[in-house]
Amino acid sequence: MATPLQVAALVVGGLVVWRLADVILLAFGAVLVAILLHALAGPLVRRGAPRKLALAAAVVGLTGVIAAMAWLFGQQLAMQAATLSELLPRAWAGLEARLSTSALGGYVLDDLQRLRHADGLVIETASQLVRSSVAAAAAAVIVMFCGLYIAFHPRTYLGGALRLLPLGRRERAEDVLAACGEALNRWLLGQLASMVIVGVTVGLGLWWAGIPSPLALGVLAGVAQFVPVVGPWAATIPGLILAAAQGPQAFALAGAIYLGASQFEANVLTPLLLRQMVELPMGVTLFAVLAMGVLFGPLGVLLATPLAVVAYVLVRHLYVEDLLGDRVPPPAAPESG
Repeated sequence: MATPLQVAALVVGGLVVWRLADVILLAFGAVLVAILLHALAGPLVRRGAPRKLALAAAVVGLTGVIAAMAWLFGQQLAMQAATLSELLPRAWAGLEARLSTSALGGYVLDDLQRLRHADGLVIETASQLVRSSVAAAAAAVIVMFCGLYIAFHPRTYLGGALRLLPLGRRERAEDVLAACGEALNRWLLGQLASMVIVGVTVGLGLWWAGIPSPLALGVLAGVAQFVPVVGPWAATIPGLILAAAQGPQAFALAGAIYLGASQFEANVLTPLLLRQMVELPMGVTLFAVLAMGVLFGPLGVLLATPLAVVAYVLVRHLYVEDLLGDRVPPPAAPESG
């Protein structure tokens, strides 16, 4: 039976964790950066290169790819993003004019009227968005540097965490943490591939359909894939608004492009990329996003899926296998041919 001192320690520890939730989430983001660098360095390590040299090559290569993309598309992307910010209000005004001609559209516009004229709310939201963007940029820099430290010195941080546990539990805890790292590694590589393919597909499709700013909309669609369900749906709104301002045919084409890309990602791309990975049911993923959003805000939404992956692995190993004694068989190898 727990003593009052132990209960008080648990309560105080819980309060500290709650107050430091954002810091803990940023630390988890740094772990994701480290896992990504190790995944990129993996092919060189398997060919006999020293791990630190392979990590350095991965950092240089990733930096070079980002710099090359910025040099090739940065100016055009910035111009299209500026154009998008100018066109969206005009497109929305045109859409309002069309909606006002029908009874159903007028009913919808009446509900939105107070938001349209809430100038104080708009100004407050815009200023808050600017402050949040600055804070997000600073947090991203911290996460990147912390991820580099963790990637180059993983045993330092892992060993320190394991020393907090009793001696008899450290070996099992190290195995479970290794399983979490492997699951995150596979999920992250598959997620990045999905983001690139969806972004390219949407961008090329909207360019073919003649929708303005296809590059910016494609980048938005690709980045939004990181947040399942909610992100892709939110990323379709700007493209559909711009398409609706150009007419029913453009709207139908844009809708078909977004729908086709989402269906391809869900029914073809994800099963191929994630076949050997942790398979989270869509309902669990959606509720994880909602719960993390309610508890921790935008940062929780951003990291909800990888946290759900870690939770799945922990429940499987520590509860199902260790506590219940039900050993979960490894996933079957994909059939050839």
